[in-house]
Amino acid sequence: MDHLRPTKGRRRGLSINSITENQQHAMNSSIDNLQNDLSLIETQWNRILSEKTNPLELALAFLDDTSVGLGHRYKEFNQLKENIGNHLQEVVNEHSQVFNANVASYGKTVSSITETQENTSLVKKNFKLVNDNIIMQKGTLKELNEANMNYNNIINSLSFVEEVLQIPEIIEDHLRNDEYKDVQKLLERGFLLLNNHDLKNLKPLKPITQQLEMQEHVFFNNLIDEIHDIVYSKKNNHTDLDIDILKIVNINQNGFTSLESYLYNIANIDIVKHSSDINGKLIKFIKCIHKENGTTAATKKKKILASDDENEHETTNEKENITNNNVVLSTDRSQCSDYLRIFYLLSLIQDINKLPTACSILVDRARKEIHSIILKSTEKVRRTHPTLLKLAAGIPIDSNFGLSVNDLLSVIMRECFWNIFIKLLLAIQAHRAILESIKVLQPSTSMNLTYNINNIWNKLLDEVSTLLSRYLNNPSLLVTSNNYKNRLAPAVPKRKNELIFSLQNNIEDSTEAKNQAGELKALLKDIFPGFTVATNMDLETIYVKDESFEQEETLLPPSIFNLKFILEPFLLFSKASSNFISVNDDNINKNKINSTLITPMEFFENYMSKQFYPKIELTLNALFTMRVESNNPYALENIEENRNIFKAAADFQQLFYNILQAANTTNILRKKIMNAILDLLNKFYDYYAQLLSKLIGPTDIKVNRKIFNLWFNDEKLMNIERKILIDNDETVFVEESYELFKFIIEQFSKNGGGLTKEHIFNNITLETIIYFLNTIFWINSWLPGLKKVIDNTNNDDDKGESKKSDLGIDSIRNDWSFFETFNLNKSTTEEHLRILLDKEMGAKFDKAIDGFESLQLKLLSLLRFDIRARNIYQIGKLFQNIKLWNLSVGSTEVDQNITSLISELRMIENKLEQHLPANEKDRIFSGVDVTINNAFIIGAHSILVLNNNGVKKMLKNINVIQHTCRNIYSASSKMSMADSILYYTLCGADEKELFENIESGKLPFCSVSDLKTILRLQFSEELSKQAKRASTSSMKGSVKPLTKRYNDAMKKLDSLKK
Repeated sequence: MDHLRPTKGRRRGLSINSITENQQHAMNSSIDNLQNDLSLIETQWNRILSEKTNPLELALAFLDDTSVGLGHRYKEFNQLKENIGNHLQEVVNEHSQVFNANVASYGKTVSSITETQENTSLVKKNFKLVNDNIIMQKGTLKELNEANMNYNNIINSLSFVEEVLQIPEIIEDHLRNDEYKDVQKLLERGFLLLNNHDLKNLKPLKPITQQLEMQEHVFFNNLIDEIHDIVYSKKNNHTDLDIDILKIVNINQNGFTSLESYLYNIANIDIVKHSSDINGKLIKFIKCIHKENGTTAATKKKKILASDDENEHETTNEKENITNNNVVLSTDRSQCSDYLRIFYLLSLIQDINKLPTACSILVDRARKEIHSIILKSTEKVRRTHPTLLKLAAGIPIDSNFGLSVNDLLSVIMRECFWNIFIKLLLAIQAHRAILESIKVLQPSTSMNLTYNINNIWNKLLDEVSTLLSRYLNNPSLLVTSNNYKNRLAPAVPKRKNELIFSLQNNIEDSTEAKNQAGELKALLKDIFPGFTVATNMDLETIYVKDESFEQEETLLPPSIFNLKFILEPFLLFSKASSNFISVNDDNINKNKINSTLITPMEFFENYMSKQFYPKIELTLNALFTMRVESNNPYALENIEENRNIFKAAADFQQLFYNILQAANTTNILRKKIMNAILDLLNKFYDYYAQLLSKLIGPTDIKVNRKIFNLWFNDEKLMNIERKILIDNDETVFVEESYELFKFIIEQFSKNGGGLTKEHIFNNITLETIIYFLNTIFWINSWLPGLKKVIDNTNNDDDKGESKKSDLGIDSIRNDWSFFETFNLNKSTTEEHLRILLDKEMGAKFDKAIDGFESLQLKLLSLLRFDIRARNIYQIGKLFQNIKLWNLSVGSTEVDQNITSLISELRMIENKLEQHLPANEKDRIFSGVDVTINNAFIIGAHSILVLNNNGVKKMLKNINVIQHTCRNIYSASSKMSMADSILYYTLCGADEKELFENIESGKLPFCSVSDLKTILRLQFSEELSKQAKRASTSSMKGSVKPLTKRYNDAMKKLDSLKK
């Protein structure tokens, strides 16, 4: 051992103090703090601080207080700088003794060895002398034997010291070569030697103990880092998968372009098959480590690691050729090599007694690592395709329903999301492998309780939920909808108590605190989009902590139509993970964590139904707002044959067709999405129902003087209109006329009474109603033809549970998938586009169709009412202006009111012929002759005196109107004023002719009052003259023959009617 003798010269002094447990913890803590600062820079400052960062540009950015500057992060930067400085100083301070001790320990140790060697030489001499004395002095043999044993122990201790001194350097070599098993054995050997009774109390060996502890810490961190590399696919791009989904979707199909091949493969991915294939390695691994039933944990561990422990330096080919009857076949081992590697690393961690610590670290770092998967995948796209992303950033939510399939970026985004969800799936698979490995390594302990896979699963679901929300939830839609009355508000959770927060309850009752914290968390999520909190809340505090990461900018503008890129990988992830994350899993049940477990498919259904579906409704409402409601509701658009309709309706048709194409309603029954589409259709109906209400005006007659409100609110009258317009019932015209006049009959011919100009529509409003009606006709021409009801009652019957599950995946995929929209011509669209509906949704669709048909009926009735109101108004003015019709000379002139009425009828006829289908004009004008007849007959009651010249003039006006109406109405023979003509003809005849017509039944349309009016008007001129003569005659009290004749006629009339 002379080579260990120190050189001559000045020797460094050695001052070593023992390190307490607190000091050791402070040393480790200082390194961890510094590492945390560096990790913070890598995660949150990686875009700002890099090797190429210009300090001047960075300083200018910190001085910039605008929204694009970094002024708001200047304090955070200063705080980070101070933390790094303090933590560096802390590392130096805490490790100063170790630094000094390591420098001096070697010289001191060499000196001690040299002294020990000298002592050994002296011992050998003394031993020889003792042997000599044994012969000479027999009585001292026992003492010499004991001395010999002590010297032998000292010699052995010296050899142990020499071995211990060499161990740290050897460990360093093995660490550099990743020879972990050798490192573990050397550490175990080193600590065993240092804990030997003879070496335990040697102060010169304390630095060696500390060095081994530091190497053990480095070794432990390396093992943890390699486990993280495997779990989160950091060093490989999941190329070891049996089925590489990204390769499958890029297989070229014969006769297809690369883009068509990609879309074909995406559409034909077998989710169930590929999820089973991806889980194959995990299933084989679990069978592999649980194969030896009934054996001890140590024996099972040795058999599993047999080939890896024999020689860690063997090549891959050599390992594959190892055969052992007690070991799993080499082919099975190679197929689950990553999971066996995890088992191997965990076994090493167990050997150094740090398995509980490792479990805690793996659980605690899960959220950060999961978020890193998403961040790195998106950063890769951002780094490799910056130009495409800039172009996509300007896509508004209403253009082409998201990113078009023709855009190259759509392929890139699909691959990005496939990459994210495959890595997330591999991560949760690896965590399940860790749980199974821990169960094998320590089956008799409660170690599996410390590795809470449910906690990791919930963290992963939080990250997935955040990812989906950032790409599918467009917060600007809520702002758009807030500008309108029917906006959607966030669903605030229903509170169980009056107060959402109570400090007293939180202090004493953790259950109450949990409930209130959950309600507060849900409320904060609704108020602040992107706010997330951990699923496992610490109830030791009454505050909810924000554990979310900084929200990175999304690659695409958020939109529900981004689901085109996300659905398949998301569904594959959910289906595949559901095979090993289940409440029915015995391994999970043993851990007693199933009470809060959210299964993958449950999470998928909950997210799609409770979060995504409301966004569909919100998006469709926003598109409706921008495409339809933002228009001037009265703006016109010309369609075929110069027909004008409201532009909003044409825009809605285009929007509706695009939505149906995106939802693929022609080929698939989309129950969930179809509800939102039908709600949009109802919203469209409500839009025009409200527009009709605005045109009619308020229902209060004191505010709205239009007679139409009274007529519209008369249920009996509206039923009559339905019979006329729907059933073509012409027998109810008289009843219709009666219902029209019952509101105005008393004021019809009085001056200042009856209808006025304010009661009827002006020409602009009338034209608007005609356009409105034409729009509704146009809607009813194409909308009902989209309906196609199918019978799906037998689809879910007589199927096994496993088949139902497999078919359920395809059903779920069909429920939520979106397709591309194409600008097809109108005839092609109407020919091929359909809406598949079941009976329930078909009834809902029919309800919307009934609504539009009801609008059509109301608008037709409104035009009928307007025409009748114009007739009543103008004829009423005729009788209001002229009370005396005893004209001295005959006149062939038509009254100006009748002239105005004819002009208005001609004007309405022209507009109806120009804008409405041919037969609709007749439906609107049908029965108007009955109303005109009644108007003239009722007006006769206001005439005071009528002679033959007056009768002729009245008949002239009636004939002119009759001629006009017959020219307007196609069946001219049905348009007859015979009743009013006969009525006024009898007014110019005598009472004998009147009674003859009564007896022959020619006056069924006349009431007793009408007949009395005829009789009165027959005698009116002579009675008027008689009254004038009587006023100047002395025979005032005598009964005149004319009066007697009139009275007799009245009595006879009364007797006939009785």
